[in-house]
Amino acid sequence: MLTGVLVAVDSAAFQFDKLYSYNVPEQFTDTVKEGSRVLVPFGNSKRMGIVLGSCEPDDSYKSLIDVERGEPVINSEMIDLIKYLKETTFCTYYDAVRAVLPKNIRLVPDGGFEKIVQESEAHLETVFETVDGFDEAALTKRQREVYEALIAPMTYSELNSITSVSRQTLSKMEESGAVRRSVRLKVSDAGYEPTVKEEALVLTDAQQEAYIKIKELTFSDSTPNTTLFYGVTSSGKTAVYFKLIEDMVETSRGVIMLVPEIALATQMIGRLKNRFGSRVGIIHSALSDTERTIQWKRISEGEYDVVIGTRSAVFAPLPDIGLIIIDEEQEETYNSDQAPRFRAVSVAMKRAYTHSAGLVLGSATPSVESYYKAVEGAYNLVRLEERFNDMPLPEVTVSDMREELIEGNTACIGKELYEKIEERLRSGRQCILLMNRRGYRTVSICRQCGKVIMCDSCSMPMVWHKDDGTHRCHYCSRVIKEVTKCPDCGGELRHTGIGTQRVEEELQLLFPEARILRIDVDSMSRKGSLQKALKDFEDGKYDIMIGTQMIAKGLDFPNVTLAGVLSVDSMLLMPSYRAYEKTFDMLTQVVGRSGRGSSAGEAVIQTIDPQNSIIKLAAGQDYKSFYDSEIILRKAHLYPPFCSVCSVVFVSQKENEARSSAHRFEHKLAEVFARNPKVPVRIMNPAPLRVVLVKGSFRWRIMIKSRGDRAFRDCLSACLTEYKQENPSDRTRIYVDINNESDI
Repeated sequence: MLTGVLVAVDSAAFQFDKLYSYNVPEQFTDTVKEGSRVLVPFGNSKRMGIVLGSCEPDDSYKSLIDVERGEPVINSEMIDLIKYLKETTFCTYYDAVRAVLPKNIRLVPDGGFEKIVQESEAHLETVFETVDGFDEAALTKRQREVYEALIAPMTYSELNSITSVSRQTLSKMEESGAVRRSVRLKVSDAGYEPTVKEEALVLTDAQQEAYIKIKELTFSDSTPNTTLFYGVTSSGKTAVYFKLIEDMVETSRGVIMLVPEIALATQMIGRLKNRFGSRVGIIHSALSDTERTIQWKRISEGEYDVVIGTRSAVFAPLPDIGLIIIDEEQEETYNSDQAPRFRAVSVAMKRAYTHSAGLVLGSATPSVESYYKAVEGAYNLVRLEERFNDMPLPEVTVSDMREELIEGNTACIGKELYEKIEERLRSGRQCILLMNRRGYRTVSICRQCGKVIMCDSCSMPMVWHKDDGTHRCHYCSRVIKEVTKCPDCGGELRHTGIGTQRVEEELQLLFPEARILRIDVDSMSRKGSLQKALKDFEDGKYDIMIGTQMIAKGLDFPNVTLAGVLSVDSMLLMPSYRAYEKTFDMLTQVVGRSGRGSSAGEAVIQTIDPQNSIIKLAAGQDYKSFYDSEIILRKAHLYPPFCSVCSVVFVSQKENEARSSAHRFEHKLAEVFARNPKVPVRIMNPAPLRVVLVKGSFRWRIMIKSRGDRAFRDCLSACLTEYKQENPSDRTRIYVDINNESDI
């Protein structure tokens, strides 16, 4: 019984985000628990809060207004995760609450701010059922027909479709006690149904060896519980994952499997559903709020014990986790870019430790940090270096596009790639082509004055989309229709650059008989469209797939024997210490989409720098040599894994305010770390982000290299709190991003 509680309050600014003490009125002492959501007075307002601890009551404390009914949905592990996210990502408590709970589960004050109500009940439905022991003789003939049809709980629409019953008739049956209504969770499979029952798993000798090693190392008391599973593309890592999942299912322990992209989730979900049927739950951003809530509830109630999804699935409320698998663990999509800015791998480690579970990180191109930890013994390392059924790696051609330009070929498709596509079309094989830019042309420039059509809200050119004649900003989604002349001088516009729409059009001209599928955010915006498109391609309804990075990784199509990368050079020039790693990763993965069936594969990489060492290493799928060269550079320049990098970002609608705040905060950093000389840091000078203006706000940042430990976090937290207290009139929004490394 709690008489005093510590409450985290919603909508508190970071510097005021702490646990506040409240008394518990007598009517709530038996119902309030840690994890209970409560309505509290806060200043001159009333706000939602969550109980995260207890305290002794005191006459100076205010009292709770209302407490949620029933058992709290936020259990002790979720409370632990909320506190962990608060400490490690510099978010508020309620930012963390929003990460672990789906929207429809959240509670809000009623209109009068006197009691708590559910934010949405869209995931619930009203059903009717017969009352046992009711005397049917009291019913009319029509009512008896309805009563006899109600053999199981049904919604009104379900019952009406069978009996054409009116609501008035049903209400009278309710009044007489013949039927009663109740509320239940809606039925939803999130759009995925098993198609065929997969045969029993039979592993190759190499897969079996890897499977045994992972089990022995990951679940041993004498070795780390985290294993890096390095396997070349098409080595059959998925079969090993499924074997590990089978083991967990047999021992009645839960499994979470994360994949980086919804495209990959779509194919993997189908395979998991085929193998494990109705015990598979799904969590990813393409689900509606209602679908996510239904999945979350069924997982928490134990109906699903195998969960697959993208980043947010790491918070799946499984009561007993035995194994967490993160496929393509190196992917940036596992890092959240909104508060709380967490790393899914870090959260998975936290949950694995809590549940005494195993954690398997899988990849053909592990992050440099993960491979370093495996080499140093912090992780176990298991290798699978043979392709499934001894299939050879694809034969890779690095095509020199400078020669094409000299010969006058300015097309997207070079001569070598054209010939190989033509050969596949003749033989009935399929091709996958990567162009990592959406739209038709990426820049529109005036031929007379040279003005570029820019987004008014972002410091980026607008991309021309030929299919609907619009210019679109790919940062804020702003759309301008029918811009055909320069807005400044009226001059003619020239469109330059290449996007997926332009490539699709060129392919249609070059190969008029080919069936071409384009996959990008624009073409796959409708719900279920991506799932259908991938299934159609797998079924052979298309010959060529052209797409952005959505198609670069993890997809498995046995009939694909040619992969093409149309442009790679811009990736190598990214202002990031990860530029080489990202380029190697993408090239290796795209090449690995080819030759995954019974026929050998080929790949073509088009570039104006064919002698580049990263391209050569990726063409040879030589991860070890890439790692050996990259780790030397990282150590020489002090980048991860030899330090931790984070950014303090300053956002304002006025650039001078963002700049001024950054410089003032730099002085506060120097002051606080001078008081803590045992906490080593390197503080970079304030600078604008590469894309300084986004959605009407200017962004500056300070980059900090550190050990990333608790002592550093305590100092940085003190900086944030002291700065806000000393500069109460500063309107600049400040946040810490532990993942913001792409713009370095």
